[in-house]
Amino acid sequence: MMAAILIMAHDQPVHLAKLIESLRCDWTRIFIHIDRKVDAAEFKKCIPKHKNIIILDDKYRIRVNWGGFSMVEAMLNLLDASINSKERFDRFCFLSGSDFPIKPLNHIKTCFDSEKEFMRVDRRLDASCNNSHYKNVCYLHFYDMPLQKITRRIPRIPRKTYDKIKLYHGCAWWSLTEDCIKYIMKFIQSNNDYTAFHKHTLCPDEIFFHSIVKSSPFAANITHDFEKANDLNSYFDLNEHGCHYIDWNVKGVTLPKVLNESDMNNLLRSEALFSRKFRENDSGNLIQLLEKAIGK
Repeated sequence: MMAAILIMAHDQPVHLAKLIESLRCDWTRIFIHIDRKVDAAEFKKCIPKHKNIIILDDKYRIRVNWGGFSMVEAMLNLLDASINSKERFDRFCFLSGSDFPIKPLNHIKTCFDSEKEFMRVDRRLDASCNNSHYKNVCYLHFYDMPLQKITRRIPRIPRKTYDKIKLYHGCAWWSLTEDCIKYIMKFIQSNNDYTAFHKHTLCPDEIFFHSIVKSSPFAANITHDFEKANDLNSYFDLNEHGCHYIDWNVKGVTLPKVLNESDMNNLLRSEALFSRKFRENDSGNLIQLLEKAIGK
């Protein structure tokens, strides 16, 4: 079993180096996209030099804007780099530069060596479902345009939503099998209008891949799907998002919660493989505890 670990980073180069080192082994290859808005040299100073660690060339680096299609572009560039490498991968796992594993590598490998599609899908996006995220697709959004502070004030312009497949929304971070990724890439190549539609979607990284997987033969293997939940209240109380532990439920803090040592027991009890969000100043003690707990 070989896994392509696809990491998107824009800050915390020291933490990124720790994340990479925690995952570097004989069955992983690590591909890294560094946001074009930052100086890659600072990251390259920290990232260990190894043949199994690949940093995308500048020509494949994207200026990633929150809420914009640029996030999906960076993800697709990472997928292209891994698919076009000399190796074949059974698993493609997306992480952010503020993640960290919470299970030992041998446990992660066992979980990856399965037919599970680690993804969380939380809602359908159409007018009949009456949820606030429907605005992400039923209006035009311009988050990748220059002068974002101005373009965000553009009055809402309604549009017809994409209708070849149903649209779904979920967690941006996922880990999918090789066959599922092949299906996604084939769908994108065969449906140029799908990409064009999402260039003006809000937070398309939380919709673009999920909608394709939900319309695919791999939908039954999705690990966290609201349509399969027996109790939606219990489902939404979960801090497990695919193979990630992310706390969106705590009160009184900016979400998702920045994790610290008080979260250690919850992380160890979780079935998730990775967690976020880690900040170097606030999460240092927690990272040390995790390094001792999971080893390598």
